[in-house]
Amino acid sequence: MLAPHTCAPVDVYESYRSIRGKTNTTEGIGLPRDRLLQIDANNPSQPCQSFGIHQGLPVLENLYNGENRLIFIANAGLIPMPANVSNYRERAAQVRLYSHNGMKSDTTREDVFDEFAGTGVGGRIADVLSEAGIPTNTFSINGQQVLLSGEGGQGPSQFILDDDGLADFNNDPSFENMEEVIKAMNNATLAESGFFAETWSSKLSEIFVKQSLLKAELDATTVNTVFPEPESGLADQFKIVTRVMQTAQARGVERDIFYVTSGGFDTHSNVDEKLIANFAGMNAAFQGFINELKALNLWSSTVLVQFSEFGRTLDPNTNFGSDHAWGGNHFMFGGAVAGGKVLGQYPREFEQGDEDGIALKRGRMIPTSPWDSMWKGVAEWFGVPAEGAGMDKVLPMHKNFPSDKLYNKNQLFDVLGSDGDGSTS
Repeated sequence: MLAPHTCAPVDVYESYRSIRGKTNTTEGIGLPRDRLLQIDANNPSQPCQSFGIHQGLPVLENLYNGENRLIFIANAGLIPMPANVSNYRERAAQVRLYSHNGMKSDTTREDVFDEFAGTGVGGRIADVLSEAGIPTNTFSINGQQVLLSGEGGQGPSQFILDDDGLADFNNDPSFENMEEVIKAMNNATLAESGFFAETWSSKLSEIFVKQSLLKAELDATTVNTVFPEPESGLADQFKIVTRVMQTAQARGVERDIFYVTSGGFDTHSNVDEKLIANFAGMNAAFQGFINELKALNLWSSTVLVQFSEFGRTLDPNTNFGSDHAWGGNHFMFGGAVAGGKVLGQYPREFEQGDEDGIALKRGRMIPTSPWDSMWKGVAEWFGVPAEGAGMDKVLPMHKNFPSDKLYNKNQLFDVLGSDGDGSTS
């Protein structure tokens, strides 16, 4: 997605092509420059003056070069404290390295020491904002997600939708007034009612009200943009997100947090062909989403934060694929993002024994930017105070990093949206 392009005095591009398998007889899985969309780093601390975006993602190139609304963060990933090859086993002992399920869960929780067990970073943001009197809703367009789970009883319950919208609560009741009976049963409170029973009843009653309101409002929304018909379904997820955004006023909220996902990147074979197909679908979905946000006048109050459980090995396997690794390159974009720069620290070397001590076997890179790098500034922009108990709850690991590894809202945004309507997907 983001490769070296023009680099001096160290030729990072040639080192990159070498570890990606280029020899006298094969190109390997790295991309030649004529398949890269060139962007200036705009950051003197990077080892390259320019980088290249995969040719299948022109919407990202336009957001970066044309609109200045996209930021890349290089070599980012899940890491609880700074680490290198000599101490990473100890410092990242809680990270379930190279495991899809383990690292996906750990990434969305952003709390590997379980200070707020069972919660995720989005849910904790919603908790803090709700406690501060900023009404916030959370939505998953892909099943129940720990990323949106807050502490029990403190914040909002997450809505779970599919990309077709929201169905009736009970399309085929067992008897005529079934819904009223369920409500009556769960509204009854006795002296001996326990905490768990009361919590269950209150949440169920809340769900009835919210589901009915949201469905009515969703059914009345319109979509201005013709979204593509992608194989991945990402475009359909974005489409329903834009419809939900239109219901914010009726729901009485000031902030929304959405979770969408796109798979198919476990590229153990034929990585080049698979990325061409996957990026084409993503590119079309992003463009449709951006167009609709602009049509709804929501572009400047929305930020999209992209992340993954882990990056891939730079060294290809024998099937022209890449395997499970750690650090990768990530991005965020939106109408308020102060874009056009590559933050973080792109590696200068990729072979084990590198001077910076971050390269493991097969080009597995130890992250030099934690997820907290992006989340801190995003949480601030969204309304979480920069210091204090709120940020400590949202990002319980952020204090393990020096300040130059964390970006505040003024570094990531040039329109301060913490006083207006905010939405993140």
